[in-house]
Amino acid sequence: MLALEDIGGVSCEPVSGLAGTVYYALQSDFETINEPKKLCDPTPANVAATFSELATIATAHVFKTGKCFHKIDIVTETGTIKSTPIGETGRKLYQNELGITVAGSAADLLGYCRWIKNQKMIILFEEFGTGNVRQLGQSRLPALASAEHNIEGAAEGNNSAVITFTDKNFGPAPIYLGAIQLVPEA
Repeated sequence: MLALEDIGGVSCEPVSGLAGTVYYALQSDFETINEPKKLCDPTPANVAATFSELATIATAHVFKTGKCFHKIDIVTETGTIKSTPIGETGRKLYQNELGITVAGSAADLLGYCRWIKNQKMIILFEEFGTGNVRQLGQSRLPALASAEHNIEGAAEGNNSAVITFTDKNFGPAPIYLGAIQLVPEA
């Protein structure tokens, strides 16, 4: 049973934004993908005692040998995360959507846009204001992606890819407290 808690309060510097890097890995690269505690479960240790436990992944994920997160550098102050309730009353979920912009039209960016369209992934991104690392995708419902590339006619116009990652989850994209492994273990 969740304890009632006081929520919110005043933040001394309530700023928004995303940090300049997004991390991704294929869902199949993990040995274990951890999740927040649950509202109800036959095992009492898996049940959240606080609201925070419902939105926090406290333990690092475990990669298969030779696997790790990879990074994407994004255009500063272009990312947006949106968490929207979906479904009918009694069976609602959240659809989390992360939109990022990556500058340029290099072959590796265009190839990445082609590659991600059917991949099942786990995505991590950092909030600028709080430093919280948030996650899209989970063990049963991975994050999926779509990408648009645009080159405008004017020399000062847009030349970038807008990549959108989405997932469905029990709540807004949870906070990941584990390490972001960028080097594969042998």
